[in-house]
Amino acid sequence: MLVIPTDPLILSVLLSFALILGAILLSLSKRGSRAHLPPGPSALPLVGNLFQLPRKDLPKAFAALSDRYGPICHMRSFNKCFVVINSLELAQAMFIKRRATYSHRPRLVMAQEIMKRDTMLFMNYGPEFKKSRQLVRTFVHRKTASKYWEVQEIESLKFVLSVQRTPTDVLELTRWAATSLITRLLYGIEVKNKDDPLVRLAADHAHLMTEAIEPGKWLVDTFPLLRHVPAWLPGAGFKRWAKRARARMDEFSWLPYATIKQNIDAGNITISPCWVAENLLEPGTVEPLTAQDEKELRVAATSLYSGVYCSTSAMISTFILLMLHYPWVQKKAQEEIDRVTEGGAWVPGMQDREKFPYVNCVIKELFRFNPAVPIATHSLHEDDLFEGYFIPKGTWVMANIWGFTHDETRYPDPDLFVPERFEMGVGKRPQDDPLDIVFSFGPRSCPGYPLGLASVYLNVIHLLFAFDIVPAKDAAGKMDAPPIAFTDDHVPHPKPFACSMRERTAGRITLLEHTLHSLQ
Repeated sequence: MLVIPTDPLILSVLLSFALILGAILLSLSKRGSRAHLPPGPSALPLVGNLFQLPRKDLPKAFAALSDRYGPICHMRSFNKCFVVINSLELAQAMFIKRRATYSHRPRLVMAQEIMKRDTMLFMNYGPEFKKSRQLVRTFVHRKTASKYWEVQEIESLKFVLSVQRTPTDVLELTRWAATSLITRLLYGIEVKNKDDPLVRLAADHAHLMTEAIEPGKWLVDTFPLLRHVPAWLPGAGFKRWAKRARARMDEFSWLPYATIKQNIDAGNITISPCWVAENLLEPGTVEPLTAQDEKELRVAATSLYSGVYCSTSAMISTFILLMLHYPWVQKKAQEEIDRVTEGGAWVPGMQDREKFPYVNCVIKELFRFNPAVPIATHSLHEDDLFEGYFIPKGTWVMANIWGFTHDETRYPDPDLFVPERFEMGVGKRPQDDPLDIVFSFGPRSCPGYPLGLASVYLNVIHLLFAFDIVPAKDAAGKMDAPPIAFTDDHVPHPKPFACSMRERTAGRITLLEHTLHSLQ
């Protein structure tokens, strides 16, 4: 006689077990022959390479795979396939020459279906993605980039002056500076200081996004049937986490957008340029924007907001950390700045960028040393044969951008910070420009790079103009440089460190203040 338990806890456990078992069996039934897959570590039955997938320092771990398996490597976790590309040429062949096949996104059940994230990061290649990208390009196109230079200079000067006042908060100030810039350009909102709620909101969004898309973190990404498990069941904590995370991330999307609409209604738009307001109040528009129009505008703005915030703050904090380890690079760049500005008689801006070839080499080396997005992840919707290998549909195809910029055959001594590798000279051929690599390539290349690159240049040159960046003294009075260490986030930032900012010569801070006042 079959006895059916009536205890709710037992029933919930049995239901969870049944759903997981069903998901595993369904996944295995769909996994046919995998002949001619790229080489890779030997897989265990059922779980595949689950216990071999790296959890930390992914770019370095992936690069190490090429020593044993070559430039293209395959691994599997249950039914989910991962292909790591450690060759720039192969990645370009996939993402550029075969863009229609390899420009999709992997299915991320947690992020896309449970948390309902709808930014460009998660869109598949198709009409919706192309329309959103075209809208974004109206903001960040290279031909219109100069439109924002003045605001970028204002925000950069504000950042440097804030560093002078509170140098111990420099890492928090980099996050504030990035938030302040993008919210002002997109929404006409001026973020007054590092304690503004929008700064914390942007940081929370970046952290939650990293967790939501982390490969292998969520069982539901491997077994999508688990998305139907009720949140109250034991083992369904992922759903409760997703609910809290989604609420916080939705706030990130809606708060600045709602603020700009309220300001428009109240006639309070005074900061220009302001991209969202320009689209909401487009001259010559007879009909108001539809709900779909507004959704597309909000999605594009959120995509830009999150992308520019993360990459800019990461690059500036990385630059400061590296200057603590490479004082001779700092000195050489400062000598160039002093030579051009006649000993610091005037503050350089965007229009002077070509006058500083060595500073531009520093910026190239900065992006090479720690790419803002070290791994570019694409996918494909149909099985494909590539270079004689079978690539199953749905595979996570991960181009190791960090690996490309640390390839010794392309960049000798890649773990050293050497801006001179990009200098022009008699009989000297500069090494490959990393700016052609680090923003990815093909239809999913970063559309906001002109804006981000300009902001990094301004922050770098204004910091070098004003300060000597030196290690902070410890309790014993010693000045040792902190270790060069980064987080494992989707956009890696330096781990917390201390430093000191010393005004190079008297009067430089005053000159920055006068320059800022003249621009405002």
